[in-house]
Amino acid sequence: MGTDAAPLDATRRDPGSDRAAHAPLGSIVANRNFLLLWMAYGVSALGDHLSEMGLLKLQDALDPTVTDTTRRQAVMLFVFMLPFFLFGPVCGWIADRLPRKWIMIAADLIRATLMLEMLAVLTGLHHWWLPQEGTGGPLPLAVAVLPLAACGLFAALFSPARLSLLPTIVRPDQIIRANALTAGLGMIATIASAVLGGYLVTHYAVVWNFRVDAATFLFSAACLFFIRPPRAQAVDAARHGGLRAIADGFRYVHSHRRTAEVILIAAILWTGASVVRSVIPAMVKDVFGGTYQDVGIYQGLLGLGLVLGSVALTLFGPALRSELAISWSLKFAGLSGLLMTLAVAFGWHAAFCAVGLVCLGFFGAGIQVSVNATLQRIVPDYIRGRIFGVTDLCCMAGLLLATGILGIPAWPDIDRHITWIMGLTSAALFGTGIWTTRTRLRRGKFGPAITFWRNLAELHARLVARLRRDGLCTIPGDGPVILAANHNCSLDPLLLISTSPNRYPSFMVAREYAEVPVIGRIISLIDCIPVNRTGIDTASIKAALRHLEAGRVLGMFPQGRIRRPDERGEVHEGIGLLALRSGATVIPANISGTRYSDGVVAPFVRRHRAVVRYGPPVDLSPWKGREKDRAAYREVALHIMERIEALAEASLGTRTTERGNTA
Repeated sequence: MGTDAAPLDATRRDPGSDRAAHAPLGSIVANRNFLLLWMAYGVSALGDHLSEMGLLKLQDALDPTVTDTTRRQAVMLFVFMLPFFLFGPVCGWIADRLPRKWIMIAADLIRATLMLEMLAVLTGLHHWWLPQEGTGGPLPLAVAVLPLAACGLFAALFSPARLSLLPTIVRPDQIIRANALTAGLGMIATIASAVLGGYLVTHYAVVWNFRVDAATFLFSAACLFFIRPPRAQAVDAARHGGLRAIADGFRYVHSHRRTAEVILIAAILWTGASVVRSVIPAMVKDVFGGTYQDVGIYQGLLGLGLVLGSVALTLFGPALRSELAISWSLKFAGLSGLLMTLAVAFGWHAAFCAVGLVCLGFFGAGIQVSVNATLQRIVPDYIRGRIFGVTDLCCMAGLLLATGILGIPAWPDIDRHITWIMGLTSAALFGTGIWTTRTRLRRGKFGPAITFWRNLAELHARLVARLRRDGLCTIPGDGPVILAANHNCSLDPLLLISTSPNRYPSFMVAREYAEVPVIGRIISLIDCIPVNRTGIDTASIKAALRHLEAGRVLGMFPQGRIRRPDERGEVHEGIGLLALRSGATVIPANISGTRYSDGVVAPFVRRHRAVVRYGPPVDLSPWKGREKDRAAYREVALHIMERIEALAEASLGTRTTERGNTA
């Protein structure tokens, strides 16, 4: 298979230059179109579980004599999601062909009508299905699921239109936050829906579940009506329609490996989530005891985790690589499922199961939001609807497989086996996380070990130091390079490594650090050069020259030790010696926004607003031919330091201009 035009986690821009982690949250909240779409999705999600709880009540699914509650829940979910599998690519093609806003409005209005007529339809179907029993007994499962198929069809039409519209109404640096905010509101609505749905069927007539559900869809349609999306929508499907246009979506996925991998991950997530949702009613009934309202509360705990995960991504998500968020979220989701499994198997307190559900939701949000944001970034607009249609098909294939296995065969006493069901699901999630990590590390341009530590360094730098790069990284793609920067704290090497996307610098470090177990291993891994603090270390100079002769990048701090930002200290001439003797390209860099500390540990736990700015290569032609002139070494060192300080002044001027423009 081929590769995508952009990497898995975003675009070809190096994340070190991305300002998304520092963009104000208020900028997206002030986006009128996004707010309307956000509210429309959230309020329609409020009604989802209201009808579901009503249908469970009509079946008397929590009656103690009922032994197939898991099967009933699974079949209901199976039927509702079946249209996503059968018609997902077609709905995606419609989203590429017609105005996405009006597609969603039509879907909402039709679903509202269905909900208003739901109880009458169910009563009529029940009477037709079992005329001899009348309509007073429990609703047969085969009757209860039929109207869900119709609602699922228009939900399948709504989904790719919404996901395709979102990136056209927000800025690229807002995509993570937009998806996180949408998912968060949707899950808040899910919590309220599950709890309210259980309360309504317990204390009021079932008809109110369907009436409130219809009202949510009407409100959603009203919000969508006032959205003003961009006039131009890239419509590639107009060139050819029908099956050929739909097939283009499958061909795109087949020829873009990373898109295919992201869709596979999404399918695995939906498979696992459907299993968890299906076993919750049986878990409440047989393990912890409870009522319909308790089922809603347990499902609400899963939604609470999704809300917390969405909040975390809203705050910190833009600082994360999506591929990292996906792989680690999968592993932790698997461990969370294992906690639930152990709680059920050994009869632990229900609190353990509750914690497992919340954690599952938390890490599930990390997976789903990252998957959606990744596809929205790497897939062009003209085919985005069809790709989300294919995604829906694949996700529903996993969901239908899981719920079909649980629900279609009449498994005897299936509720007794939920421990094994949860255990296998948890193992699958954890195993997928291991696979994604191994795949990502094998593809790293620096090898698995260095890629792992570099990703860890970048994660720390962007979350704790709030690192960003101002401008492009000017380090050449090949050849010997000396990277020279100012030195205000022990975090500086990590900041330079994190903002250099194509090459990683090695550094000349104090020899005692190279002897610390973990730190020493990392120092050795990136080929740092140990230096004696006392006297002239001829061996280290020779090692540095060999490093440069091999075409590597050597990071150096001309000031030597850590200094205060306003301190003008002695500049060491060693950098001049290496620059002249090696003939390496010298790239100046300025680090600002860090909090000065002469300690080693403190800068790694303090909050900073670190900014790295790279400059053009330093012109050393005036010193050509003076490779053995010690006076030239000092002149060159001073000149390099001046270039570093000039970058600081340029960076300050840029920030002042930006503040003025903002004001």
